[in-house]
Amino acid sequence: MAHCWKNHNGIKNKSIMKQKINVLVVEDNEYYNNMLSNSLQQRVNSILIKGKYQLVLRSFTDTKECIRKIKSKELDCCDIIAFVDYYLGAGINGAHIIRLLKEQNCNTMVVLLSQSKNIAEKNNRGYYDYFVVKDKFAPALCGLYLEQYIENKFSITLE
Repeated sequence: MAHCWKNHNGIKNKSIMKQKINVLVVEDNEYYNNMLSNSLQQRVNSILIKGKYQLVLRSFTDTKECIRKIKSKELDCCDIIAFVDYYLGAGINGAHIIRLLKEQNCNTMVVLLSQSKNIAEKNNRGYYDYFVVKDKFAPALCGLYLEQYIENKFSITLE
């Protein structure tokens, strides 16, 4: 199941070209996926209110659909921050998704998520930028990484 949230904040002035903040969440657990996606959305609401930016958050629980969209270039993968669970089921792990994203665009910032602190890719920093253990603090930490990404990419300071 894929979810796509585009936040337009009710602004109808078409002459203003909004800069896109592309966020990808790949998590097979629907509950955790929704929780993380909502947390990320809440984290950037202060910048979206200003009207210059548009959050394009794509959320996938079905890894095969995500892979299909990445390979078909249906996803706008330029300048994206991706939050990817390591254990995705169906014989697919986060490293596979990350490799596909990196092949499409080297400007992808990746936050790898896992309940296990001992995953093999944890020590291979070539595939991801940050590693987050999925505990009660993970959504907040992911929100901080998203803020950092936005501040670096757009040279702005979030409130």
